[in-house]
Amino acid sequence: MKKTTKTNLRDLLIQKINALYDIEQTLVKALPKMATAAKDKDLKEGFKAHLVETKNHVKRLEQASKILGVKPKALKSEAIRGLVKDGEWVIKNVKPTNAMNANLARAAEYVEHYEMAGYIAAIDWATTLEEMDVVDLLTATLQEEQAADDTLRTVGNELDKVIA
Repeated sequence: MKKTTKTNLRDLLIQKINALYDIEQTLVKALPKMATAAKDKDLKEGFKAHLVETKNHVKRLEQASKILGVKPKALKSEAIRGLVKDGEWVIKNVKPTNAMNANLARAAEYVEHYEMAGYIAAIDWATTLEEMDVVDLLTATLQEEQAADDTLRTVGNELDKVIA
């Protein structure tokens, strides 16, 4: 992310929402590639389902920006690009297929944990600022991210058993 000179919590919240906006938009592009690469039915379906949710996450962030009186503006997150590259590396380099599926599920968990950390910070800041409509939007997304993480962990554990 770009260096910031923001000094108040409202500005930091807007910056975090802008970073999350970039993260979610990046994942809207990455998830179809992961779904295509996944050969395990549950993993493939999980990626497809989370893509639908991720498109809604983008919309919620747009709503949160509107509530805060700003236009949504993607603040480039290099971290998400690195995590996406990690998944791309797994697709290209991990063989056989069962090992690739197991590793892809775990790479996707990294992404979920990164997203959850961002949403938790934004929720805490919005709560402090008493922006409860924003808190509600961000909390709905956090819950979906947590559910996606739970699914990935379950699928990952099953895939791990296949290659153990």
